Amino acid sequence: MNETSPVKVGIIGAGNISATYVANLQTFDFLDVKSVCAVHEQHAKALAEQFDLQATNLDSLLADSEIELIINLTTPVAHYNITKMALLAGKHVYSEKPLGISMSEADELMSIARTRDLRLGCAPDTFLGGGHQLARRLYDEGRIGEAISATAMVLLPGHEQWHPNPGFFYGPGGGPMLDIGPYYVTSLVTLLGPVKEVFGAAKITRIERKVKTGPRVGDVIKVLVPTHVTGVMEFHCGATATVVTSFDVLKHKHNPIELYGSLGSMLLPDPNEFTGNVEIFSEGAEDWEKVRVDHPYVEGVPGYHGLRGLGAAEMVAALRAGRPHRASADLAFHVLEIMTAFERSAKSRKIVRIDSTCGRPTPIPCDLSEGLFD
Repeated sequence: MNETSPVKVGIIGAGNISATYVANLQTFDFLDVKSVCAVHEQHAKALAEQFDLQATNLDSLLADSEIELIINLTTPVAHYNITKMALLAGKHVYSEKPLGISMSEADELMSIARTRDLRLGCAPDTFLGGGHQLARRLYDEGRIGEAISATAMVLLPGHEQWHPNPGFFYGPGGGPMLDIGPYYVTSLVTLLGPVKEVFGAAKITRIERKVKTGPRVGDVIKVLVPTHVTGVMEFHCGATATVVTSFDVLKHKHNPIELYGSLGSMLLPDPNEFTGNVEIFSEGAEDWEKVRVDHPYVEGVPGYHGLRGLGAAEMVAALRAGRPHRASADLAFHVLEIMTAFERSAKSRKIVRIDSTCGRPTPIPCDLSEGLFD
Protein backbone atom coordinates (compact mmCIF):
# COMPACT_ATOMS: atom_id res chain seq x y z
CA MET A 1 0.00 0.00 0.00
CA ASN A 2 1.61 3.25 -1.20
CA GLU A 3 1.56 5.86 1.56
CA THR A 4 1.18 8.80 -0.84
CA SER A 5 -1.12 7.60 -3.63
CA PRO A 6 -4.83 7.08 -2.91
CA VAL A 7 -5.87 3.49 -2.23
CA LYS A 8 -7.99 2.16 -5.07
CA VAL A 9 -11.26 0.57 -4.00
CA GLY A 10 -13.59 -1.93 -5.62
CA ILE A 11 -17.25 -2.18 -4.63
CA ILE A 12 -19.07 -5.54 -4.82
CA GLY A 13 -22.83 -5.09 -4.57
CA ALA A 14 -24.93 -2.21 -5.83
CA GLY A 15 -28.00 -2.25 -3.60
CA ASN A 16 -29.73 0.50 -1.65
CA ILE A 17 -26.74 1.52 0.47
CA SER A 18 -24.03 1.42 -2.23
CA ALA A 19 -24.43 5.03 -3.40
CA THR A 20 -24.03 6.30 0.17
CA TYR A 21 -20.81 4.30 0.56
CA VAL A 22 -19.34 5.66 -2.66
CA ALA A 23 -20.36 9.26 -1.96
CA ASN A 24 -18.73 9.18 1.48
CA LEU A 25 -15.60 7.30 0.43
CA GLN A 26 -14.98 9.87 -2.30
CA THR A 27 -14.66 12.61 0.33
CA PHE A 28 -11.41 11.09 1.64
CA ASP A 29 -8.35 12.13 -0.34
CA PHE A 30 -6.54 8.86 0.44
CA LEU A 31 -9.26 6.73 -1.23
CA ASP A 32 -10.14 6.31 -4.91
CA VAL A 33 -13.23 4.22 -5.71
CA LYS A 34 -12.44 2.68 -9.10
CA SER A 35 -14.84 -0.16 -9.96
CA VAL A 36 -18.16 -1.73 -9.08
CA CYS A 37 -19.78 -5.07 -9.87
CA ALA A 38 -23.06 -6.68 -8.89
CA VAL A 39 -25.21 -9.71 -9.66
CA HIS A 40 -27.69 -7.35 -11.30
CA GLU A 41 -25.51 -5.70 -13.95
CA GLN A 42 -27.96 -2.86 -14.52
CA HIS A 43 -27.55 -1.76 -10.89
CA ALA A 44 -23.76 -1.74 -11.21
CA LYS A 45 -23.96 0.25 -14.43
CA ALA A 46 -26.30 2.81 -12.85
CA LEU A 47 -23.97 3.27 -9.88
CA ALA A 48 -20.97 3.53 -12.19
CA GLU A 49 -22.65 6.21 -14.28
CA GLN A 50 -23.71 8.15 -11.18
CA PHE A 51 -20.18 8.35 -9.77
CA ASP A 52 -17.98 7.97 -12.88
CA LEU A 53 -16.77 4.48 -11.97
CA GLN A 54 -15.99 1.39 -14.01
CA ALA A 55 -18.74 -1.24 -14.13
CA THR A 56 -17.10 -4.65 -14.39
CA ASN A 57 -17.56 -8.30 -13.47
CA LEU A 58 -16.43 -10.07 -10.32
CA ASP A 59 -13.49 -11.93 -11.83
CA SER A 60 -12.09 -8.80 -13.47
CA LEU A 61 -12.50 -6.74 -10.32
CA LEU A 62 -10.69 -9.29 -8.15
CA ALA A 63 -7.93 -9.68 -10.74
CA ASP A 64 -7.31 -5.92 -10.95
CA SER A 65 -3.88 -5.41 -9.37
CA GLU A 66 -4.59 -1.72 -8.78
CA ILE A 67 -7.45 -2.43 -6.40
CA GLU A 68 -6.23 -2.96 -2.84
CA LEU A 69 -9.49 -2.76 -0.88
CA ILE A 70 -12.78 -4.52 -1.55
CA ILE A 71 -16.01 -3.20 -0.03
CA ASN A 72 -18.47 -6.11 0.28
CA LEU A 73 -22.05 -4.77 0.05
CA THR A 74 -23.77 -8.00 -0.95
CA THR A 75 -26.65 -9.63 0.96
CA PRO A 76 -25.75 -11.42 4.22
CA VAL A 77 -25.81 -14.95 2.76
CA ALA A 78 -23.18 -13.87 0.20
CA HIS A 79 -20.82 -12.13 2.63
CA TYR A 80 -18.75 -15.25 3.34
CA ASN A 81 -18.15 -16.30 -0.26
CA ILE A 82 -17.38 -12.80 -1.54
CA THR A 83 -15.10 -11.89 1.36
CA LYS A 84 -13.26 -15.20 1.08
CA MET A 85 -12.70 -14.74 -2.65
CA ALA A 86 -11.41 -11.21 -2.11
CA LEU A 87 -9.02 -12.25 0.67
CA LEU A 88 -7.69 -15.13 -1.41
CA ALA A 89 -7.13 -12.62 -4.23
CA GLY A 90 -4.88 -10.65 -1.86
CA LYS A 91 -7.27 -7.78 -1.16
CA HIS A 92 -8.05 -6.09 2.13
CA VAL A 93 -11.80 -6.36 2.80
CA TYR A 94 -14.38 -4.24 4.57
CA SER A 95 -17.78 -5.96 4.71
CA GLU A 96 -21.28 -4.90 5.54
CA LYS A 97 -22.65 -6.68 8.59
CA PRO A 98 -22.68 -9.42 9.59
CA LEU A 99 -19.19 -10.79 8.97
CA GLY A 100 -20.81 -14.15 8.16
CA ILE A 101 -24.12 -15.79 8.98
CA SER A 102 -22.45 -18.38 11.19
CA MET A 103 -19.53 -18.48 13.56
CA SER A 104 -17.71 -21.02 11.37
CA GLU A 105 -17.91 -18.69 8.36
CA ALA A 106 -16.61 -15.72 10.33
CA ASP A 107 -13.84 -17.77 11.96
CA GLU A 108 -12.56 -18.99 8.60
CA LEU A 109 -12.51 -15.48 7.17
CA MET A 110 -10.53 -14.17 10.12
CA SER A 111 -8.06 -17.06 9.79
CA ILE A 112 -7.48 -16.32 6.10
CA ALA A 113 -6.95 -12.63 6.80
CA ARG A 114 -4.42 -13.37 9.57
CA THR A 115 -2.54 -15.91 7.47
CA ARG A 116 -2.23 -13.52 4.54
CA ASP A 117 -1.57 -10.43 6.67
CA LEU A 118 -4.63 -8.65 5.28
CA ARG A 119 -6.99 -6.23 6.99
CA LEU A 120 -10.56 -7.40 7.55
CA GLY A 121 -13.11 -4.89 8.80
CA CYS A 122 -16.85 -5.02 9.23
CA ALA A 123 -19.82 -2.74 9.75
CA PRO A 124 -21.45 -1.30 11.69
CA ASP A 125 -19.27 1.77 11.86
CA THR A 126 -21.90 4.11 13.32
CA PHE A 127 -20.12 3.98 16.70
CA LEU A 128 -17.40 6.11 15.07
CA GLY A 129 -19.89 8.96 14.60
CA GLY A 130 -19.79 12.11 16.68
CA GLY A 131 -22.82 11.38 18.85
CA HIS A 132 -21.55 7.96 19.91
CA GLN A 133 -18.00 9.17 20.45
CA LEU A 134 -19.40 11.87 22.74
CA ALA A 135 -21.31 9.22 24.73
CA ARG A 136 -18.11 7.16 24.98
CA ARG A 137 -16.15 10.16 26.25
CA LEU A 138 -18.77 11.04 28.86
CA TYR A 139 -18.90 7.45 30.07
CA ASP A 140 -15.10 7.18 30.24
CA GLU A 141 -15.00 10.44 32.20
CA GLY A 142 -17.27 8.88 34.81
CA ARG A 143 -20.23 11.19 34.28
CA ILE A 144 -22.71 8.45 35.25
CA GLY A 145 -20.37 6.47 37.50
CA GLU A 146 -20.02 2.70 37.32
CA ALA A 147 -22.26 1.03 34.75
CA ILE A 148 -25.05 -1.05 36.28
CA SER A 149 -27.31 -1.93 33.36
CA ALA A 150 -28.63 -0.84 29.99
CA THR A 151 -31.60 -1.31 27.68
CA ALA A 152 -31.47 -1.43 23.89
CA MET A 153 -34.69 -1.49 21.88
CA VAL A 154 -35.18 -1.75 18.12
CA LEU A 155 -38.87 -2.39 17.56
CA LEU A 156 -40.11 -2.25 13.96
CA PRO A 157 -43.14 -3.48 12.00
CA GLY A 158 -40.96 -5.21 9.37
CA HIS A 159 -39.04 -4.31 6.23
CA GLU A 160 -41.90 -5.35 3.94
CA GLN A 161 -43.47 -2.03 4.90
CA TRP A 162 -40.89 -0.03 2.90
CA HIS A 163 -38.23 -2.18 1.20
CA PRO A 164 -38.86 -3.06 -2.48
CA ASN A 165 -37.22 -6.50 -2.13
CA PRO A 166 -37.46 -7.52 1.54
CA GLY A 167 -37.35 -11.29 1.22
CA PHE A 168 -33.77 -11.77 2.38
CA PHE A 169 -34.56 -10.05 5.69
CA TYR A 170 -36.66 -13.11 6.57
CA GLY A 171 -34.25 -15.80 5.37
CA PRO A 172 -30.91 -17.18 6.62
CA GLY A 173 -28.72 -14.34 7.87
CA GLY A 174 -31.76 -12.09 8.28
CA GLY A 175 -34.21 -11.37 11.05
CA PRO A 176 -34.14 -8.35 13.34
CA MET A 177 -31.20 -9.55 15.45
CA LEU A 178 -28.72 -10.12 12.61
CA ASP A 179 -30.05 -7.22 10.53
CA ILE A 180 -30.49 -4.39 13.07
CA GLY A 181 -29.06 -5.97 16.21
CA PRO A 182 -25.40 -5.40 15.19
CA TYR A 183 -25.82 -1.64 15.61
CA TYR A 184 -27.17 -1.98 19.14
CA VAL A 185 -24.92 -4.78 20.38
CA THR A 186 -21.83 -3.12 18.88
CA SER A 187 -22.70 0.18 20.54
CA LEU A 188 -22.96 -1.50 23.94
CA VAL A 189 -19.74 -3.52 23.50
CA THR A 190 -17.74 -0.45 22.46
CA LEU A 191 -18.99 1.29 25.60
CA LEU A 192 -18.92 -1.49 28.19
CA GLY A 193 -16.44 -3.99 26.79
CA PRO A 194 -16.88 -7.67 25.98
CA VAL A 195 -19.77 -9.90 27.03
CA LYS A 196 -19.38 -12.95 29.29
CA GLU A 197 -22.69 -14.78 28.81
CA VAL A 198 -26.21 -14.35 27.43
CA PHE A 199 -29.74 -15.66 27.78
CA GLY A 200 -32.33 -15.33 25.04
CA ALA A 201 -35.91 -15.91 23.93
CA ALA A 202 -37.02 -15.88 20.30
CA LYS A 203 -40.12 -16.55 18.21
CA ILE A 204 -41.60 -16.32 14.73
CA THR A 205 -44.81 -14.33 15.10
CA ARG A 206 -46.15 -14.81 11.56
CA ILE A 207 -44.92 -17.46 9.11
CA GLU A 208 -45.75 -15.30 6.08
CA ARG A 209 -45.44 -11.60 5.21
CA LYS A 210 -46.74 -9.56 2.26
CA VAL A 211 -44.69 -6.93 0.44
CA LYS A 212 -46.37 -3.55 0.90
CA THR A 213 -44.54 -1.39 -1.65
CA GLY A 214 -42.64 -1.36 -4.96
CA PRO A 215 -42.92 -3.63 -7.99
CA ARG A 216 -43.36 -6.76 -5.85
CA VAL A 217 -46.29 -5.42 -3.81
CA GLY A 218 -48.54 -8.28 -2.72
CA ASP A 219 -45.84 -10.96 -2.99
CA VAL A 220 -45.81 -13.42 -0.11
CA ILE A 221 -42.57 -13.90 1.87
CA LYS A 222 -41.94 -17.10 3.80
CA VAL A 223 -40.49 -16.32 7.24
CA LEU A 224 -37.64 -18.68 8.14
CA VAL A 225 -36.00 -16.88 11.08
CA PRO A 226 -37.20 -15.45 14.42
CA THR A 227 -38.83 -12.05 14.08
CA HIS A 228 -38.87 -11.13 17.78
CA VAL A 229 -35.72 -11.75 19.84
CA THR A 230 -35.15 -10.76 23.46
CA GLY A 231 -31.73 -11.17 25.04
CA VAL A 232 -29.94 -10.45 28.30
CA MET A 233 -26.19 -9.87 28.23
CA GLU A 234 -23.83 -9.97 31.18
CA PHE A 235 -20.61 -8.07 30.55
CA HIS A 236 -17.22 -8.88 32.02
CA CYS A 237 -17.33 -5.44 33.69
CA GLY A 238 -20.33 -6.64 35.74
CA ALA A 239 -23.07 -4.64 33.97
CA THR A 240 -26.08 -6.29 32.37
CA ALA A 241 -28.11 -5.20 29.34
CA THR A 242 -31.48 -6.18 27.91
CA VAL A 243 -31.76 -6.13 24.11
CA VAL A 244 -35.02 -6.50 22.20
CA THR A 245 -35.07 -6.65 18.39
CA SER A 246 -38.37 -7.08 16.55
CA PHE A 247 -40.10 -6.94 13.18
CA ASP A 248 -43.45 -7.36 14.96
CA VAL A 249 -44.06 -4.02 16.72
CA LEU A 250 -46.22 -1.34 15.12
CA LYS A 251 -45.30 1.51 17.48
CA HIS A 252 -43.44 2.16 20.75
CA LYS A 253 -41.96 4.94 22.92
CA HIS A 254 -38.65 3.41 23.99
CA ASN A 255 -35.38 5.29 23.55
CA PRO A 256 -32.92 3.32 21.38
CA ILE A 257 -30.33 2.85 24.16
CA GLU A 258 -30.38 3.89 27.80
CA LEU A 259 -27.37 3.37 30.08
CA TYR A 260 -27.81 3.35 33.86
CA GLY A 261 -24.92 4.04 36.22
CA SER A 262 -24.22 4.49 39.91
CA LEU A 263 -24.23 8.30 39.59
CA GLY A 264 -26.78 8.87 36.84
CA SER A 265 -28.25 7.75 33.54
CA MET A 266 -27.45 8.46 29.89
CA LEU A 267 -29.64 8.46 26.78
CA LEU A 268 -27.61 7.48 23.70
CA PRO A 269 -28.26 8.33 20.05
CA ASP A 270 -29.87 5.82 17.71
CA PRO A 271 -26.98 3.40 16.94
CA ASN A 272 -28.26 3.08 13.37
CA GLU A 273 -27.21 6.70 12.88
CA PHE A 274 -23.89 8.50 13.35
CA THR A 275 -25.07 11.29 15.62
CA GLY A 276 -28.06 12.41 17.64
CA ASN A 277 -28.88 13.70 21.08
CA VAL A 278 -26.88 12.63 24.12
CA GLU A 279 -28.60 13.36 27.44
CA ILE A 280 -27.45 12.80 31.02
CA PHE A 281 -29.42 12.75 34.23
CA SER A 282 -27.07 13.23 37.19
CA GLU A 283 -27.73 12.46 40.81
CA GLY A 284 -29.39 15.50 42.41
CA ALA A 285 -30.44 17.06 39.09
CA GLU A 286 -34.00 18.15 38.35
CA ASP A 287 -34.05 17.25 34.67
CA TRP A 288 -32.06 15.71 31.83
CA GLU A 289 -29.06 17.67 30.52
CA LYS A 290 -28.63 17.66 26.75
CA VAL A 291 -24.89 17.61 25.93
CA ARG A 292 -23.74 19.32 22.74
CA VAL A 293 -22.05 17.03 20.24
CA ASP A 294 -18.55 18.45 19.75
CA HIS A 295 -16.93 15.49 17.99
CA PRO A 296 -16.25 15.14 14.25
CA TYR A 297 -18.17 12.87 11.89
CA VAL A 298 -21.78 13.83 12.41
CA GLU A 299 -23.04 14.27 8.84
CA GLY A 300 -22.36 12.53 5.56
CA VAL A 301 -22.74 13.81 2.03
CA PRO A 302 -26.11 15.62 1.75
CA GLY A 303 -28.79 13.49 0.15
CA TYR A 304 -27.32 10.17 1.28
CA HIS A 305 -27.84 7.97 4.35
CA GLY A 306 -25.35 9.14 6.94
CA LEU A 307 -21.66 8.33 6.92
CA ARG A 308 -21.79 4.68 5.83
CA GLY A 309 -18.29 3.67 4.80
CA LEU A 310 -16.57 5.63 7.56
CA GLY A 311 -15.24 2.37 9.01
CA ALA A 312 -13.62 1.43 5.70
CA ALA A 313 -11.90 4.81 5.47
CA GLU A 314 -10.72 4.51 9.08
CA MET A 315 -9.36 1.02 8.34
CA VAL A 316 -7.21 2.35 5.50
CA ALA A 317 -5.99 5.20 7.69
CA ALA A 318 -5.10 2.68 10.40
CA LEU A 319 -3.25 0.47 7.94
CA ARG A 320 -1.14 3.39 6.78
CA ALA A 321 -0.46 4.41 10.38
CA GLY A 322 0.43 0.85 11.42
CA ARG A 323 -2.20 0.62 14.16
CA PRO A 324 -5.32 -1.53 14.70
CA HIS A 325 -8.47 -0.36 12.95
CA ARG A 326 -11.56 0.32 15.01
CA ALA A 327 -14.37 -1.48 13.11
CA SER A 328 -12.37 -4.68 13.40
CA ALA A 329 -13.10 -8.30 12.60
CA ASP A 330 -12.49 -9.16 16.26
CA LEU A 331 -15.27 -6.78 17.30
CA ALA A 332 -17.62 -8.06 14.57
CA PHE A 333 -16.85 -11.68 15.49
CA HIS A 334 -17.63 -11.07 19.17
CA VAL A 335 -20.89 -9.30 18.28
CA LEU A 336 -21.85 -12.14 15.92
CA GLU A 337 -21.25 -14.72 18.66
CA ILE A 338 -23.46 -12.73 21.03
CA MET A 339 -26.28 -12.41 18.51
CA THR A 340 -26.26 -16.06 17.44
CA ALA A 341 -26.01 -17.13 21.09
CA PHE A 342 -29.40 -15.53 21.81
CA GLU A 343 -31.10 -17.98 19.46
CA ARG A 344 -29.05 -20.93 20.75
CA SER A 345 -30.10 -19.97 24.27
CA ALA A 346 -33.74 -19.65 23.20
CA LYS A 347 -33.70 -23.18 21.79
CA SER A 348 -31.91 -24.75 24.77
CA ARG A 349 -33.52 -22.54 27.45
CA LYS A 350 -30.06 -22.25 29.00
CA ILE A 351 -27.51 -19.51 29.62
CA VAL A 352 -24.84 -19.55 26.89
CA ARG A 353 -21.23 -18.62 27.59
CA ILE A 354 -19.50 -16.32 25.11
CA ASP A 355 -16.04 -17.68 24.24
CA SER A 356 -14.69 -14.82 22.13
CA THR A 357 -13.57 -11.44 23.35
CA CYS A 358 -12.42 -8.09 21.99
CA GLY A 359 -11.02 -4.81 23.19
CA ARG A 360 -12.91 -1.53 23.24
CA PRO A 361 -11.94 0.45 20.12
CA THR A 362 -9.75 3.47 20.81
CA PRO A 363 -11.85 6.67 20.98
CA ILE A 364 -11.59 9.27 18.22
CA PRO A 365 -10.28 12.53 19.73
CA CYS A 366 -12.93 15.25 19.76
CA ASP A 367 -10.59 17.97 18.42
CA LEU A 368 -9.79 16.26 15.11
CA SER A 369 -10.77 17.65 11.74
CA GLU A 370 -12.91 15.42 9.56
CA GLY A 371 -10.73 13.33 7.26
CA LEU A 372 -8.44 12.40 10.18
CA PHE A 373 -8.79 9.70 12.82
CA ASP A 374 -5.80 10.19 15.15
